[in-house]
Amino acid sequence: MRSLPRASASPAFTPDVLRRIRADRNERPLFWRVAAVFAMAACLIAAVQLGILQQRQHARTVALRAEQQQIQADLAAVKKSASDAEPVVVLESDQGTRVIVDLDSAVQPASLRQYD
Repeated sequence: MRSLPRASASPAFTPDVLRRIRADRNERPLFWRVAAVFAMAACLIAAVQLGILQQRQHARTVALRAEQQQIQADLAAVKKSASDAEPVVVLESDQGTRVIVDLDSAVQPASLRQYD
């Protein structure tokens, strides 16, 4: 290695190298910066959309639970009403006349009366 002649660079070598490095540095990151901006925007939009979907699902679940509770309360009221109801007989004619008779207050026919 000592026998090789010493090479000398031209005076424009250093500025040319630095200019090329700066040019390469400025061109490539712009593309990656734009790509990063689009990727971040897409992630942000996806996150917002996911949040909206979860909020809608939660609201739908809350509404369904409230409706279920209302239906259960109505069912309990109907069951209580059915268990408390007095026995009745509904008599209806072909002309549309309807008579509802309470069995507790109805007069017993003569065949069911007991004579002492």
